[in-house]
Amino acid sequence: MTALTWVIVGVGALFVLAAAYWRLTEREEIRRGADAFRFRFFRVWFPLVIGIAALGQVPQAMSAPFPVVALLEVLSLAPAVIVVVLGQAAAKRSGPGARTTTAPDGAGNNGESG
Repeated sequence: MTALTWVIVGVGALFVLAAAYWRLTEREEIRRGADAFRFRFFRVWFPLVIGIAALGQVPQAMSAPFPVVALLEVLSLAPAVIVVVLGQAAAKRSGPGARTTTAPDGAGNNGESG
């Protein structure tokens, strides 16, 4: 069980490092025309939050006392809540009709046939 816990901690550390790298390269991507909010959510915040949740396994891997492990298990729920909130914000920001490729005409048709 300890080996698997250390693997989870290692993957969490990789997620945090990847989020830091993507945060540093974010400005160049946005300069080239990428959507800033979508880029930031999927390439920066999502891996960072998942990595922090995985790093919550460190006390268990180090055989810490039960109260410490229990406390960090409860705190690992916070990143899950953050992911849900950010996901809802991304869905709200895209809004209805975000998947259409043409603008609606005067009659309200969005250019799709059928």
